[in-house]
Amino acid sequence: MFKALFGDIQAGRLLRLPYLGYSILISVLMIVFGLALAFAAGVGEYLIAGDMEAAQLHMSENFSIVSVLLFIVVSVLFLFAGCNIMAKRLRDIGLPGWWMVLAIVVVTGAVAVMVSDEASNILQTLIWIVLLLVPSNSLTSPTDLSTSEKH
Repeated sequence: MFKALFGDIQAGRLLRLPYLGYSILISVLMIVFGLALAFAAGVGEYLIAGDMEAAQLHMSENFSIVSVLLFIVVSVLFLFAGCNIMAKRLRDIGLPGWWMVLAIVVVTGAVAVMVSDEASNILQTLIWIVLLLVPSNSLTSPTDLSTSEKH
C-alpha cells in the first residue's frame, strides 16, 4: 500500500480498480483526519463551557506551532498521495502522468477562480469518473506498446 501511494513516482502504473480503492482510501483517511481535528476543537470548546473567548485562548495555547506544522505535513502527504495515484492512472491510460496532473490542477484551479468552487468540484468529479472508466493503454499507439514490451 505504501508503495502504491508514495512509491514508483516516475514509472508506476495503476489499473482502474486499484485506483478506485486507493482514491477512496485517501478520501476516508482525510475525512477521519478532519473529524479528529473537529473533535479536538469541539472538546476544547465544550470543556470551556461554550465561552468563545476562553475557547480561542485554549486553542491558541494547546494547538501550538507544532500542531499547525503537523497539520501541514499530513495535508501535504494526502495531497502527494492523491496526485501520485492520479499520475499512475494517467500513465496506465497512456498519458504523461505528472504533466497531466499539473494540467488538471491548473485547469481546476482556474475554473475555481473564474467560475466557482462548485464548478471546479464538478470538473474534478468528472475527471475522477473518466479515470475510472477509460481502459488501460487506450491512448497508447500500437507501436508504443510493442516497443515497451520489448524492454
